[in-house]
Amino acid sequence: MTEIENQVMAMRNTPMQDNDWAELIELPGVTSVAADVGSLALVPQMGEVALYWQFTSLDSMRQHFQPMFDELRPEIKESGVDFISMDMVQVRDRDWIQPLLDDAHFEFFAEWLGMTHPSLEPEAVPEIPDHMQLRQAVDDDVEKMFEIWTDGYGDLVQGSGTFNHYLDSSSWIGILEDDGVIVGFAINGPVEAGTGIIFDVVIASDHWNNGYGRLMLDAAAYQLTTQDARRAVIRVRPDIKQALRVCSNAGFRAGIGGIEYRRSTDEEAIIQMKAERRKSGVKARFGGWR
Repeated sequence: MTEIENQVMAMRNTPMQDNDWAELIELPGVTSVAADVGSLALVPQMGEVALYWQFTSLDSMRQHFQPMFDELRPEIKESGVDFISMDMVQVRDRDWIQPLLDDAHFEFFAEWLGMTHPSLEPEAVPEIPDHMQLRQAVDDDVEKMFEIWTDGYGDLVQGSGTFNHYLDSSSWIGILEDDGVIVGFAINGPVEAGTGIIFDVVIASDHWNNGYGRLMLDAAAYQLTTQDARRAVIRVRPDIKQALRVCSNAGFRAGIGGIEYRRSTDEEAIIQMKAERRKSGVKARFGGWR
């Protein structure tokens, strides 16, 4: 690895300052490669692995992205995850970058949107209907939670590593039962500087449109106030229209959004995909998560 000195990084896949990048590559488990015109980093993130990059210009990215990415291939192979993700946030010239991502076999996965509730109310205690119960999760609930999670998100589901990360990093997990049947759950993350994270709120698909999503979101937000949170943040998929609607109706407002790309870590699957594309001329997606 070489040091980058006195270079202005005009292009990054997500906005950050130079000192933010310096802190990023020093995080535990991060692997990075660098040249005088840019650098790439593989970062353990939310139970998965994410790729970050920065370059001085589009031309420098065109010249160096693929060779630098090739240097990271052994780390990708040994990462133990099913895919590498990469967010694109406020990136100009995305159409020019797309061929580079295609060559590295990154595929569009989905959009995401960060939403914030700016002023939680500690007095806003959600009312639970008589036929329902809201309780704290126990170990025996995990299998059912994962089933609801994968069903609720469908093709947009994250990797199992993210689900495990939510469980391991949770400050509260609420289970919603209807006549004794688990119909949904919410997972809260930590509260820092007055802002609490809602990792996820998921309702079983056969119980949608019953108001359960709003009930669990309100419960998660209220629970954060018991930890002195004044604000709450959550990330949603705009493709899931009811998620946007429920969050908006609960007082959450849209913030910065982005596009997530993914690359399989299964090189044999990539080779097979390339062969299928040559035969059919049709752009195919990786099986298993899209």
